[in-house]
Amino acid sequence: MKKLSVIAALLALLLITSSCGIIITRDSKIPAKAAENTDDTVTANAGTKPPYEHGEFDTTSADELKKEAEDSLRSLSVVSAKGTRLVVAAVDGTFLTGDGTETVLSSDRVERFSAVSEKLNADIDVKLFTESELTRQLSEAVADGVYFADVLAVPRGMVGYLASEGLIESLRTVPKFDMNAGYFSADSVSAMTAGHKVYGLSGEGCFEPEKTYAVYFNKELASSLGLDLYRLVSDGKWTLEAYENCVRKAAEAGKKPTAYSPSVNYNEFLLYGAGFDFTVNETDRTPAAATFDAAFEALCGKFASMTKTSASADPAGEFLSGEALFLIDTLNAAEDMSASELVWGMLPSPKLDEESEYTSYAKDDAVVLCIPKYQGDLELSGDFIEALCASSYKYIKYKYLYHYLTQVLRDNGSVNSLQIILGAENYDFVDIMRSGFPTLYSNTAGAFADMVSGKLTFEEYMTRRTEVEEYLKKWFPVSGF
Repeated sequence: MKKLSVIAALLALLLITSSCGIIITRDSKIPAKAAENTDDTVTANAGTKPPYEHGEFDTTSADELKKEAEDSLRSLSVVSAKGTRLVVAAVDGTFLTGDGTETVLSSDRVERFSAVSEKLNADIDVKLFTESELTRQLSEAVADGVYFADVLAVPRGMVGYLASEGLIESLRTVPKFDMNAGYFSADSVSAMTAGHKVYGLSGEGCFEPEKTYAVYFNKELASSLGLDLYRLVSDGKWTLEAYENCVRKAAEAGKKPTAYSPSVNYNEFLLYGAGFDFTVNETDRTPAAATFDAAFEALCGKFASMTKTSASADPAGEFLSGEALFLIDTLNAAEDMSASELVWGMLPSPKLDEESEYTSYAKDDAVVLCIPKYQGDLELSGDFIEALCASSYKYIKYKYLYHYLTQVLRDNGSVNSLQIILGAENYDFVDIMRSGFPTLYSNTAGAFADMVSGKLTFEEYMTRRTEVEEYLKKWFPVSGF
């Protein structure tokens, strides 16, 4: 287990001192011109439209942050790639070029893509594949020692297979590549580090709110149950234990505790959303399992005793009809529900305990960036990844938050929660490596599920300790690059 801090960069971008900007304090994160809007005012308006009108604010802060991102991109020293065609092989290219809609996020993605292309002086071609097509064609190219693509943008669940088959380069071999840069996710780098190798990473350029989850709640129902959920979040007490307390109260009141889609693994959402990692990963060390101690045994017991709730065929409909206290859905669901009559709010995932810090959970298809074997130029591939993330630094998340604050969210507590969600996504090595190392998964995350369901006792699980340690040493040794 570990503590994950909210990314300092996101906090910095929100600490705006302009009188017309967004002023953030510990207790108040509301726009200066809308300071008279209390939560009571928001509740009264919640069935019609969000309380904050876009015209109340200027865009000075966003413009300044965009300039900083442009300066960050400009300052990069990159390969001269004039006339080069750089290929990004992707399963989903939305994060790069938008989805064709006339939204702030799509337009920012398109503009950023153009800026990166101009910086590298290269034509960037995004080629889309299914997962099976990409792995087959890449495998054939590597077997023949020929070029396939310069960069891979793949679901993080594919990384394990790519690593186990030797299809990707270690990012540590890329010349001048700064994995400690603020525009990269430090947790993603850690979760894809094993021995001397770093298999991939995520960063500001991979921002995908459409694949990131939040917890929505029925404000009127929560109030009737005596729950002050925003206070729990702000006090650092929105924990798994607090969540379970809310779930039980909802069940006792005859309501469904939590609505969620069958595509959501409920226990994994709570576990990874709370910031748990099945291994400890450090540079130049073999990963170590974090599952053979009393703390993990207690965690399994906690999950085993939690109130069970089943998936829904129409979770959003069930929630909006007032039948459920909570809804687990992506951030995009907020936009879809912005005109609904239900008075709802947004929360981050509950954390492990009060000493831990909040993190967020993303879908299995959330994109990460890797570099394939036999790319055209290893340094150019690294330059693309750095340029993409540097050109996104701070301002794209800020503009997304700004849009949600002015057009979508209904109260200050939701704004605070969205800030938390955008600040720290959790990545787990075992989850990422599952496709290539299923034995590791079955002896850690799979065993967790078995212990929670009662199929396996912790005493029985402890007999696997030596096997897991030897497996990690065999496949992720501290050896050459």
